[in-house]
Amino acid sequence: MRSILGILLFGLLTSYLASAQPIRMTDVDQRADVFHASRVLKADGSVTIDALLAHPDQYAFQPLSQNPIQPKTGKSGYWMTVDITNETDAELLLQFIYNGTKLIDVYETWQGAIVARHRLGALHPERTNPVRKSNPFCPLNIRRGETHRIYVYQQGIYTSELPIYCLTATRLLTETHRSDLFYGIFYGIVLAIGLGMLLFSVRVHAHDILMYGIWVLLLGVQTALFRGHLNEFLYARHPAIEAYGAALGGVVGMAHVLFTLSFLRLHKKAPRLYRAALALLILFGVGILWLVVDLNTGTPLDIDVIPLVALAEGVFNIAAGVYVHRRGFRPARYYILGNLGFYALLIVFLLYAFGYLPYSFFTYNSMIFGTTFEIALFATALASSINLLRQQRRQAIQEKIELLQAQERLVSGQNAMLEQQVAQRTLELQEEKQRSEELLLNILPGEIVEELKKSGTTQPRRYEQVTVMFMDIQNFTEAGEQFTPEQLVSELDHYFRSIDAILGRYRIEKIKTIGDAYLCAGGVPVAYPDNAGEVVRAALEIKNFLEQNQLERQVQGQAYFSFRIGIHTGPVVAGVVGARKFAYDIWGDTVNTAARMEQHGEAGKVNISATTYSLVNDRVRCSYRGKVPVKHKGDLDMYFAEAFITDKRPLELSP
Repeated sequence: MRSILGILLFGLLTSYLASAQPIRMTDVDQRADVFHASRVLKADGSVTIDALLAHPDQYAFQPLSQNPIQPKTGKSGYWMTVDITNETDAELLLQFIYNGTKLIDVYETWQGAIVARHRLGALHPERTNPVRKSNPFCPLNIRRGETHRIYVYQQGIYTSELPIYCLTATRLLTETHRSDLFYGIFYGIVLAIGLGMLLFSVRVHAHDILMYGIWVLLLGVQTALFRGHLNEFLYARHPAIEAYGAALGGVVGMAHVLFTLSFLRLHKKAPRLYRAALALLILFGVGILWLVVDLNTGTPLDIDVIPLVALAEGVFNIAAGVYVHRRGFRPARYYILGNLGFYALLIVFLLYAFGYLPYSFFTYNSMIFGTTFEIALFATALASSINLLRQQRRQAIQEKIELLQAQERLVSGQNAMLEQQVAQRTLELQEEKQRSEELLLNILPGEIVEELKKSGTTQPRRYEQVTVMFMDIQNFTEAGEQFTPEQLVSELDHYFRSIDAILGRYRIEKIKTIGDAYLCAGGVPVAYPDNAGEVVRAALEIKNFLEQNQLERQVQGQAYFSFRIGIHTGPVVAGVVGARKFAYDIWGDTVNTAARMEQHGEAGKVNISATTYSLVNDRVRCSYRGKVPVKHKGDLDMYFAEAFITDKRPLELSP
């Protein structure tokens, strides 16, 4: 009790401090509480966004602490407004944690004008959205450094706590993965226990086990309805069905009462309690009819009958369990503990729903935790009851034990098979992830891939000294006519794979191939000083490979390709372009000059510029070609790089 009061006081203090404060998004992992930072205006449908923007002084928005949300207000609704500043480069999203609100209109304004509008809510069909989701969200168009005012109108509200968060896509994925894991485990438990108990009840002809299985499955359906998962996957075209979720809660309550009647055997052990249970069934039926009238007449009723009957059922369940336990039915102790745990956590959820506790993963899912606890304790109670029946009816229970053992072996085998399938699938996913990463690394440099993983974008960079190498096949069109299309592609693959292997031994980045042309560069994406020496060394190694390949093919009487190689050193700009099929590329006059070096080179030669020559002439033996006229460049000094040397030798110097 003290812990609950502590949570309540902490939540109220947090809500007060966060009330009506502008939001600044400073980090991609940040998740800002929009609900408690908003100012609120209670209004009916006649107050429009145009009126709010045209006459802002006529509408008195108040902090949430001064104007709390009153749930189930019929046709009346609430306007909320908050200012959001984006201090990051990431796209921001507005997420509404599912609460059953019928209508949600989001208006994003900047400098007094509407820049975006989104319509969400339980009455908004999921099929109109590009992505189905149980917790609706919408994008915000707030760029870095901008402050937008957000207006949210909500109508048909069923709780006082309406969690709304501003966050990035990175944080949304994290929250979604955690939520999917949590609900996946819960639904797996419910489905396995519910169906298993139904099958088991058919075999042993046990009515209490049958009602337990039905109750567990109905709990799973109710949770899926309240959390929006049924709307997400099953009835997206008819979202209004979601409003009948409380009626399903009444059906679940009736199933719980029927299980209690059967498990505790009230008809024989406590006739008065049996009649009280029948009265609860009638009250649940009245509550369901009350809700149907509420939803179909359009006239909001002041009392929610089903929650009140559910609380009364909790008192009845505990009292009936205590009474039967005192009469010697020992399995009832687990039944009592299960009810105590469930209704304690149900109270936590109701306190959250009516605004007395703040939103958190625990408070929002407290009823699910309580349900899971109750399912486990009821299963234990059933097991204890079976053991008791075995002691009382040895011969009959022996047959049940054999069936139970067979069922346990089946469940164990299914679990083992499931674990094996999960392990196999996990291995396949890991292998697929590894293949995806390897494929990505074949497309982009490793440093760029890491930058994309961390921020989702890359920034172009300027590099002051990069050595660019161009290669292409001389007379490719004429040489290609000697091959079929398949042979031509195979030949290009042979040469380019060999070149890839040579470059792989250096810190040289392959940029791209275009037809018969091959572009690579040293000094990007990681700069290092001696990129000119490495590129020239690699070019000479490629030249040696091409000469050896030519000799081998001439001896065998096969066709071969001759390559021209051009190299130039200078500044470039490098980065990733495009939103799909990413490509890492380089730009600048250095690239154009390297292309001119290749075009004015000779087959089987490595033609380098004067800039590159000045960086490698102490290690590379070169022959000066003189000044060569180049279109749009004038006369350029060019050199043929002939061999990589380790000692200084007399070189042919330019005049």
